[in-house]
Amino acid sequence: MKKKSALILAAGMMAAALLAGCGDAGSKEVSNNTSKEISSEADASGEAAASSELIDVLNQEDTMSMAIVCLQGHTQPDSSTEKWMEERYNIDITVIALPGWTDAKAKIQLLMADEKARPDIIWWWDMDADFAQWKDAGLLVDVSVYMNKYTNMVDYYNAQDPAILFFASSADGIYRIPGDVSEPCCETLLIRQDWLDNLNLEVPTTLDELEDVLYAFTYDDPDGNGIDDTYGLGGDGYDFRSFWPWIQGAGTGRGHYDKFVMNEDGSYTMGAATDDAKIWLERVSKLYADGVITPNITQDTDRDEEMANGGFGVTYSWITYNNPSNAIMTSFYASNPDAKWVPVDMVAGDNGNPQEDAATVAAWCYFGITTNCSNPERAYAIWDDMAAPENYVRKRFGIEGEHYIANADGTYEIVIAGDSNENSEQNIGLKLFQDLFSRKDECNIENTTATSALFEKAKENSRDIYSIMIEKKDPNAYVIGNEYGTDIGDIKLAYFWSVIGGTDTIDNWDKYISDLKAAGLEEVTAELTEIYNKQLEEKAMYLSVE
Repeated sequence: MKKKSALILAAGMMAAALLAGCGDAGSKEVSNNTSKEISSEADASGEAAASSELIDVLNQEDTMSMAIVCLQGHTQPDSSTEKWMEERYNIDITVIALPGWTDAKAKIQLLMADEKARPDIIWWWDMDADFAQWKDAGLLVDVSVYMNKYTNMVDYYNAQDPAILFFASSADGIYRIPGDVSEPCCETLLIRQDWLDNLNLEVPTTLDELEDVLYAFTYDDPDGNGIDDTYGLGGDGYDFRSFWPWIQGAGTGRGHYDKFVMNEDGSYTMGAATDDAKIWLERVSKLYADGVITPNITQDTDRDEEMANGGFGVTYSWITYNNPSNAIMTSFYASNPDAKWVPVDMVAGDNGNPQEDAATVAAWCYFGITTNCSNPERAYAIWDDMAAPENYVRKRFGIEGEHYIANADGTYEIVIAGDSNENSEQNIGLKLFQDLFSRKDECNIENTTATSALFEKAKENSRDIYSIMIEKKDPNAYVIGNEYGTDIGDIKLAYFWSVIGGTDTIDNWDKYISDLKAAGLEEVTAELTEIYNKQLEEKAMYLSVE
């Protein structure tokens, strides 16, 4: 269902109207009040934000300075892509590069707290409490009016899922723009076809068959080198997603590693506290004890580095690994030229309903225009123009014939990939501002036809899981959950990894559940039930507007 762009202004107003008991007239009144507030802010800075006249971003006489925050690795200052943007929009870009993932949030907080250092465009992820503080302090611009006028981003998000902008909205407007929204499902089961062939094995279709393959890959010398140096399963260390085939296949499939889930009776439960979780945890712990899983999976290790070593034959990983231009797989094949990783269908477990791990609908990261920006509407209009298909491809993939080739059959070949050394050495900037709006449709020309088909298939095969997953619109609203959540999460992590690693046993499951309750799980569940049920009503109201 593709919603009209004119509804964007009201996206955040549904919650206010519902909670206040308002009908359509009340919702429109709130919407009009928001427009007046935006207009007042605009008048104070010399703009006319509420005007119906569009800004022609390609024909602006005044050069506009624009300081933009993005993560290190997506920067490349003074790249050819940055210069293209500056010339196209008559802007002077200052790139503010964040440090690595570990220290980036602290830098973002410092930038937003310092009025003089505050950028024009800020980018962040997983900082809901900080976002609420910035919004309440008046540091971010409400862009809902601009969304009605410049609609490339709006049209894209509504085509992907109308709920994306619902999750981005606040009760009084939209202060954060989705930066990157994952595909409905991003991962798939991958297996070494060359190892299957070497051992005369078939592609597994059930969990039992998959486990048989893991034992064979570990103990039957699948690479034929006569050395005991292989494992069945590998994955990112300290990440339960590595065990997804067992998680989705256990019991009713509600044993989610990280989410609360909806039960058949409409109540809610922490996935990691269900009997389904107990089933998969016990099964995985036996596999680890039998040595068919890479030992360091219980530590914080990088699967990509391990993958290059070629030491395991099954993993649950990114669908993009199927692209020839993928840097991880390029590195792998350079060291293992005779190997062959292939995507396979998810195996069936106890419930007979094989499902992929669904991604959230809400963006995993956002960007916003701060009140330091001299012309917020022009800034938004520029970003929206870059979101147009032809401009997005130019910014993200470069120049046709030089950085990529468009074939006559509608497919593409990537000549210089964003992760390649050539991109860095030539300072092309193909990943510049990558997470400040990213298209996952046909404009992502890096995906081959086969990879695009995998994404579609994974989407179809993850909807049952998504239908029972709880996705919070405003995590900051869960006061009890945030107070007790860390302790509850620590209990889960400590127990699960201890059971998998063999220092604890599944026999202590009842004590684990008691520990969760003592840490406040029942209070957290009660709060979630109240808030989430209201969210469902707000979402239904938003999606029902034609």
